[in-house]
Parts: sequence; C-alpha cells; structure tokens
Amino acid sequence: MTVLGDKLAEKLAEKANDINNFVWKGPKVNGVQEEIRLVDADFYQLQKFYNHCNEMLYNKDSKYPGRVVLKDIVQDQIQRCRAELLIRWLRSEKQYTTTNCLEDLRAIISNNKEELTQDVIKTYAIGNIMNGLPIEFERVPISLVMDACLDSLGVLDNSHLTLNFIVKMGLWFTPQEMQKPVADGGLYKKDPETGKAVNRLEVVTKELRLNPSISLRIDNTGLSYAEFRSMCRLKRDKYANLTSDQLRLLSNKVLYRFQDQRVMQAKQWQDKIAEILKVAESKGWDVTRNID
Repeated sequence: MTVLGDKLAEKLAEKANDINNFVWKGPKVNGVQEEIRLVDADFYQLQKFYNHCNEMLYNKDSKYPGRVVLKDIVQDQIQRCRAELLIRWLRSEKQYTTTNCLEDLRAIISNNKEELTQDVIKTYAIGNIMNGLPIEFERVPISLVMDACLDSLGVLDNSHLTLNFIVKMGLWFTPQEMQKPVADGGLYKKDPETGKAVNRLEVVTKELRLNPSISLRIDNTGLSYAEFRSMCRLKRDKYANLTSDQLRLLSNKVLYRFQDQRVMQAKQWQDKIAEILKVAESKGWDVTRNID
C-alpha cells in the first residue's frame, strides 16, 4: 500500500507540474467562461496574464486593492480596533484618562528621542512601555494609541465586509438565544397554528429584514445571533463611534476570517504566476519585462 501510495503521489505531482495542464480562465460572459491553455498563449497573452495576476496581488487602488495590499489594510484595521478598545479599558478599569495617557506617552517619547523616533513608534508596541495590559493590547503600536487618545484613528472602511461574506461565515446560536423570546432579543417564537417553535433561521431573516432569497446556514464555526446582528448593522463610521462589542468582534474574529480568505486568494494568484513563468521559460520568453 505504501508503494502504491507513493506512486500515486508521484503521478499527481507530475500532473500538477505538467505545463500542458496549466489553464487560464477568463471572466464569465453570459454564464460562459473562456479557457485557454497557457502553452497555447502567445507572448503578449502570457504577459497580459502575468500582469493581471500581479495587479490582483499588489494593486494599491483604494477601491480595488490587491489581495496582499488588502491583507495589510485589514491588519491595520485590527490594530486600530484594539487601540480604541485599549483606551476604553484604561478609562474604565484604571481610571486613566485619554488626556493623561497622551501626555505620559509624549513625555516618554520626548525623553527617548533618539530611540523613539516618529518612524519607530509606528511599529513599537505599547506593551514595551506600559505594564499590566491585557495581552491582546500589548502589541498595539504606540502611534495608534496616541491617535486613539486624540480621536484620530479615522473611519473604519467596511466595504470589503460584505453581507455575502458575513452570511458565508454561518450561524451558531447560543442556548440562551435559542430559548429567549423574540420580544426580548432572542430567537424563540411559537407558531400560532402548530404551537411549535418557528425555524430560527426564518426568525433571523425576518428580524433583521434580510432578503428572503439570502440562504442562511448553520455552521459550528459561525457567528452567534448577537454577533451576526452586530455585523449586519455595522456601518462605515469612526472607530470611536463603534460599540465595544463590534470592535472586539472585528479584531478577534471577523477581520481575521476575512484576512484568511485573502491569504488563500493571494496564494491562488501566486500559484498562477508560477505556472505562467514555467510556460514562459519553456518558450525562452521573459514576460516580466516591460515592452514599449
């Protein structure tokens, strides 16, 4: 069995690396998707495909950022959520005002000018100069903590967190949500005709006024009803105006899930670039060079 398994793995590897199996899929037009084998493409087609892959990875357009760029944008959003949560924690748990926090940080920076330059504090973790913080806040850059003190974290652009993405995360209701009546914010509602509980997914659709055509699903890695509702109600707004529940949910779960998807998509484009370069090499072409 081991020999057979090794042979199968070898054959699969050969097929995966056979340039004759590499395919470029174009956009769907009226439900039809054009396909072309990369070995059948001419130089200009291959270069076009190569450039498209790079654009999908590294485009810096704010409306259509590449997958790698978007991953970095999301990481910054995670840290901004945590910076806002940190100053709220300092106020409520330590009675440490944002004014005092800002003044103390400025004093530390002033007393360590050579080490804590403006560039350094953009990445230097607050946990290096402030003790006793919850672990999730320790890595927030000093500059973002100062921005939070000044209400200068800016606006959360949630355009990438589409309803489709939120829905695909799935739902997993807590026992309390299952049992609590709809009138009290839960999901329990009795059908007056049958006397049985109405399907909770139908209750979610009605209560959140979702399009009935949207297919909700149960998933044990999904969001609770409260979390799902919170994300459905999320609007483009200043970090300072978001609820603490929204900030925690974004920075601990939702943005990481979104980031994971972008990483997978980035790998697909990187793999396609590798295929294009293999085909180009077999033909003696350099598709990476610019041609006037």
